[in-house]
Amino acid sequence: MARALPAATAAPLGWRATLGLEHLAMGGAVLALAVLVVLPLLSLVGGSLTAEGRLTLEHFRSAFGQRLYVQASLNSLVLGVATAVLSILIGFPMAWAVSRTDLPAKAFVHLTATLAYLTPPFLTAIAFVNLASPNAGLWNRLVRDTLGWSGLTVDIFTMPGLIGVTALHTFPFVYFLAASALTSVDASVEDAARILGAGRWRIAIRITAPLVAPAVLSGALLAFVNAIALFGSQAILGLPGRVFTLPTRIYTLFDYPPQYGLASALSLVFVALTVLALALQRAYLAKRSYVTLGGKGMRREPVALGRARWGVLAFCVAVFLVAIVAPYATLVAVSFSRSWGLQFWQNLTLAHYRFVLFEYDVTRRAILNSLILATLTATTAVLLGSVISWLDLRTRIVGRRWLDYASLVPLGLPGIVMAVALIQFWLRVPVPLYGTLAILLLAYTARFIPLGVRAANAALRQVDPSLEETARITGAGWLRTLRRVTLPLCRPGLVAGWLLVFVPAIQELSASILLFSAESITLAVAVYNLYETGYLEPVAALAIVNMVIIAVALALARRLGRGAAGGERVAVSQ
Repeated sequence: MARALPAATAAPLGWRATLGLEHLAMGGAVLALAVLVVLPLLSLVGGSLTAEGRLTLEHFRSAFGQRLYVQASLNSLVLGVATAVLSILIGFPMAWAVSRTDLPAKAFVHLTATLAYLTPPFLTAIAFVNLASPNAGLWNRLVRDTLGWSGLTVDIFTMPGLIGVTALHTFPFVYFLAASALTSVDASVEDAARILGAGRWRIAIRITAPLVAPAVLSGALLAFVNAIALFGSQAILGLPGRVFTLPTRIYTLFDYPPQYGLASALSLVFVALTVLALALQRAYLAKRSYVTLGGKGMRREPVALGRARWGVLAFCVAVFLVAIVAPYATLVAVSFSRSWGLQFWQNLTLAHYRFVLFEYDVTRRAILNSLILATLTATTAVLLGSVISWLDLRTRIVGRRWLDYASLVPLGLPGIVMAVALIQFWLRVPVPLYGTLAILLLAYTARFIPLGVRAANAALRQVDPSLEETARITGAGWLRTLRRVTLPLCRPGLVAGWLLVFVPAIQELSASILLFSAESITLAVAVYNLYETGYLEPVAALAIVNMVIIAVALALARRLGRGAAGGERVAVSQ
């Protein structure tokens, strides 16, 4: 009884404190989302509908009436659709082979998709410029000048070249979602088809593929959205061949004098393409049921491919060579060579690494800025995501669901659209943020807040609320319960969420290219600027530095996650 009394008196105080805290957290989260997302988007719409202080549709007439903007929209559409189809053709066979067959070296195939996803697409584009540019590309010089096979030359500065390079980054979306879906499909359906005489390939095409169509289409939708939003690869490969897309057209509108209104209208066209793709996907899936019969009771036997497994493995190895080996080997070779060419190994040097790391002030400042921005963005996104998820899952406060929905809005907004929205908003308020690290931090946080929210939501869902209630009943206050129970149990998920934000933030280019200044230049922008000025060897060295930073971050996060898991085991055992 002597121990029960404090608990009985602590509960009402905790209830009052929690009630006050709920409203405080709700107010802070609403304010944050308003500044990060809602007000900039309203400014974007307002900017597209006004000119010189009056309402007008002039910007939309230009966007839909001038041939260069219509062609840019069509090119973005072609790029997105073709990349999505190519991502399915690459990603789904690999997912099926890994999930449902006796393919050897499955870990290697999974590693291929993971590395392809982590590789910044603009670095892949730069690597393929060194390999397949019409005149100086190593592959073209080898087959044309040395072997005399002119028919095997490749021009990477074309729409097919842009589609191929973009798909090397987007096929993992289809792979990961399809592999997860294939693992959960009821095996009895395929067994029934097999008993009725269907062959393994017919079962794969007629039975398995339709059952996982929602996952495959979701992956294709993500591939489409990512493909049309990537500024770096479209600028590096498209502009030399005059293949303009919406991001590159919007970028040119910021040359002096800047045309903010037209850029806002084109940005809204960009958003409309994303919404249209989502609507088509939902309309297609609504036509029939994709329930997989929910069976988990039958043991699934892997499909025996026979000799065909070596052909499937050869396909996966080819993807690995093109998506991973070719770009990384090219960037490493270029970064160590004095001048790129067929005999590059005869003039190796470390001068380019010395230049970008110790001699060139811009690249040193860019590396530091990117590390600061990525760290702050990941921390802010996870903290804000944790607050929004806590309100959604642990309270009944009015409006919590709408807050969760609002946090997902940036998921469909390309980086360059977010940059235009922030410019429209912050140029109208008397706070001089344009060109500072602060506006880049706002842009990054707004772009990646959905990742922080989803990671925190998933981590919090895994914690049984009864554990927190037990701590409260035994006398622990809200803060102590959070510090001693909730956070330790959520830590692995929050660390994973932090990493999910950190990796894309440190390679972000689409928004940074419109928001940076000489003092706030970032690593990706420095790579792009050096590439534009023709410093290919320092660009390759800086690209390798970029990948080393990402690898170190992954290793630290993995170690921290293991430490958290170990700590939890110790806490549970005690």
